[in-house]
Amino acid sequence: MFTSRSKGNGVDRRLLLKGAAAGLLATSCTTTLHPRIVGADHALGHQLRSRSFPPAEPGPKLGALIIGSGAAGCAAAYTLQKAGHGDFQILDLAIDAGGNARAGHHGNISYPWGAHYLPQPDRSNQDLLQFLADCGAIKSWNATGEAEYNEDYICHDMEERLFYQGSWHEGLIPWKSLDAGTVSELKAFTAFTDRLRQERGKDGRLAFQIPLDRSSHDSAYKKLDSMTFAAFIRGQGWHSPFLTWYLNYACRDDYGTDWEETSAWAGLHYFAARSGENGKVLTWPEGNHWLIRQLLRGIESKFQGGELVHAVKRVGESWQIESWNEKLAVNRLWTADKLILAVPRHVSARLLPGLAYDRNQMTYAPWMVANLQVKSLPEGGEGTELAWDNVPYGSPSLGYVVASHQEIKRYQGPSVLTSYWPLTGGSSDYLRSIAGMRSADDWGRMVLADMEAMHPDYVPNIEKIDVWLWGHGMIQPKPGHLWGAGRAALNEQPYPKHILAQAHSDMSGISIFEEAFGRGVDAARQILKGS
Repeated sequence: MFTSRSKGNGVDRRLLLKGAAAGLLATSCTTTLHPRIVGADHALGHQLRSRSFPPAEPGPKLGALIIGSGAAGCAAAYTLQKAGHGDFQILDLAIDAGGNARAGHHGNISYPWGAHYLPQPDRSNQDLLQFLADCGAIKSWNATGEAEYNEDYICHDMEERLFYQGSWHEGLIPWKSLDAGTVSELKAFTAFTDRLRQERGKDGRLAFQIPLDRSSHDSAYKKLDSMTFAAFIRGQGWHSPFLTWYLNYACRDDYGTDWEETSAWAGLHYFAARSGENGKVLTWPEGNHWLIRQLLRGIESKFQGGELVHAVKRVGESWQIESWNEKLAVNRLWTADKLILAVPRHVSARLLPGLAYDRNQMTYAPWMVANLQVKSLPEGGEGTELAWDNVPYGSPSLGYVVASHQEIKRYQGPSVLTSYWPLTGGSSDYLRSIAGMRSADDWGRMVLADMEAMHPDYVPNIEKIDVWLWGHGMIQPKPGHLWGAGRAALNEQPYPKHILAQAHSDMSGISIFEEAFGRGVDAARQILKGS
């Protein structure tokens, strides 16, 4: 997960929010709650464009420097350390490592600010499985070679539920409440993706895999990237409003992108890329920040936050990197033999002109994430008990996850609910502008209206709302990008890969932990080859 203009879902979202928010405004909930916008210092980050900094003061000399501390940068650091190469440092503008997998804390409760789960990997993803074993998420391997996971990290039941037609339903599909035509289409789609999961191209590869580049390069599958997911589904004769909502929800959940703008290849990849041999997800109260902490375990001192890297150049046999530290008011010059750029392409292209970057093709999904500190959790409601992931049908939000769901006493006492809002339904530049114009109270009213629709009379239990705006939350897999020349060019660069390696999920075209992790591991191995 990281509002949407979903079509055909039977709900007028503007009227929903207008009506619910009107009632909330009458009670002045947002006035008493005083919502806050917290998070990244976008103003400081935008100084990268101006490059107005004082002369640099000499700083450390290193064997390798990693710029960026998201999942890719941290995976690169983990790989270097594991290989015995400890002469490196990680720089990031953010004070805390993690990229869009950062976390917050309230008393003894931790909660995510972004990415918050990891599906159990297929056995083909050996690098990721080994990391999960290294950090204790995998306890052992059974006789058939399958991983035995630490049960504390497997999402407890109930995993997810849907608020549909006034009541809660286990899972995301309320089978018993749907008409025969809708059920028929859902079953047809499920059977189609089940077959697709097993298909192989002429090159012998599975049609869809993770990491993405292991997928078949057969043109029969790659051509799916030329159309939208919505167009492909309609072309199969599937038009039911619920199926429309369900598939659009999947695209918004994983890609932050409406299905009308998502590549059909990406849409099908969501359903067909995993074998389903396990079917469970791994999660932690702080979300994927737990994974970040494990990647940096024992090397925390190598992370330096609050550093705005604004200049990168090759001088002789070394890299010279300048970074501005706002807190110390100092511009530092770092020298490194090797460099790993683990930042989004729109950033790395400014740092190192000459790297391929097409601003019109590479767009980034903006998100709003709100964390609600609550006195107690919502009651289960009509239909089923409270789940980890609670999804409202027809809402501009994706619903909320419960930070304390993994705790033994998960239903007792205060907790934190994390509400996810992918901002879709227009160009990403436009949506970022609109997001920036909204006040904290505006966001608070929207979140409260959404909660009130799911849980009438629950709002008085909410004590605090904090909002985080992700202006460039994740790369968007729009048609033509995944298998086009643009993404292929991202791997091209003017320097040998053992001198300069790039590591970011942008290079894959979809922003999931598995892709970022794999890119980080590969980048570290590239520079190790030249050591």
